[in-house]
Amino acid sequence: MSSIFVLLLLIGVVSCNFKPEREFEVKQAGLLNGGRSYTITEVGSSAVKDDPTRYTIRNELLSVGKTLVLLDKNQPIYEIKHKLGHLYQQWKITDSKTSETLGKLRHRPSIIHDSYKFTSPKFGTYRITGNIAGRTFSVKKNGVKVAEIHKKRLHVHDTYSVAIAANEDPAIILLLAIGIDEIRQH
Repeated sequence: MSSIFVLLLLIGVVSCNFKPEREFEVKQAGLLNGGRSYTITEVGSSAVKDDPTRYTIRNELLSVGKTLVLLDKNQPIYEIKHKLGHLYQQWKITDSKTSETLGKLRHRPSIIHDSYKFTSPKFGTYRITGNIAGRTFSVKKNGVKVAEIHKKRLHVHDTYSVAIAANEDPAIILLLAIGIDEIRQH
């Protein structure tokens, strides 16, 4: 009985280490192109050599509240829209094809660290916490780390590296990173 317990404990310790399978670089484009937009490039061993640019973010200029659209090969996948009228910022993520609401990203103010929460009936609940300097954020789902967002220093525009676990939807995690950047800019 005790050997089984020790074996299960060791399996739990080994499996809780975060090993990213995919890495992306999120780079904010210049402000001269009509608003905040981003280019997302896959880096590392999982990147496609011929076309490393995987996603782009387009800013919808003529919408009430800020709306950003995530494009995969110029096809809209998800939208993230700022919900006006709340004391603390809230962003709604929807499916571009079906207009189905996928979840809400909320800023959770704290004196100690930056804290955000994404709640979705489809993807689950994510808690995103960052250090005081706001350079590194840990993304946890059900208490297990599934991604890490790190803001790079010494860049003209905001640039982030995002490491994502293999079993997560990279588009959702990347939208969370961009939502956090948008919240921190205001």
